[in-house]
Amino acid sequence: MTEPLPDRPVQPILDLAAADASTLVEMGVLEPQPEPTPPTEPPLPGNGQEVANEALLMAAFADAGVPHTEADAAAVDRIAALDPQTVKAVAEWVKRGKKEK
Repeated sequence: MTEPLPDRPVQPILDLAAADASTLVEMGVLEPQPEPTPPTEPPLPGNGQEVANEALLMAAFADAGVPHTEADAAAVDRIAALDPQTVKAVAEWVKRGKKEK
């Protein structure tokens, strides 16, 4: 047979390690946490950025005396689609070739 319940109120046992944050907030043990801001992704290079990158590359090629041919168009397009820092580094590298001649 089961024992009768005691007449006194029983204090609940709290295992805070087993509670999630929202439960702890509801219990008043934890302050509400701020909502995290969604991560901001760097803007993808749009057509405007790609056009600027291509112009920078073409100027570097012209400055270095490298003729632009149709065979180079695909390579220039792929490089222009990269981030501006990489395009700038490539343009500086191309210009360096002129000084070494």
